[in-house]
Amino acid sequence: MSSPATYAKICRRPVVRADQERAVVTADGLYWAVIGEFTTPTPGRTPAFVAHDIRQLMVDGSETIDMIDNLAPAYVRHLEALAADDLALSRRYAA
Repeated sequence: MSSPATYAKICRRPVVRADQERAVVTADGLYWAVIGEFTTPTPGRTPAFVAHDIRQLMVDGSETIDMIDNLAPAYVRHLEALAADDLALSRRYAA
């Protein structure tokens, strides 16, 4: 099976809006940049991350175009959960 990057056009890093967050996560041996909105949960609930843009990161620092429509919904939810964990553990959202 070929890499998802085989079917994607390589481009520069997108600009992240002020209301969005960017997390870099590792899944299945690949690095993914997940851009979206981090939700602050109510007490007793886990944080959620709603991805708007998912890009694969390459070794040379370049990124693919948005691949969220090319990925399986279950894999997108997996990447969103990894991004939520990464942001929750970061200093910015630590309690």
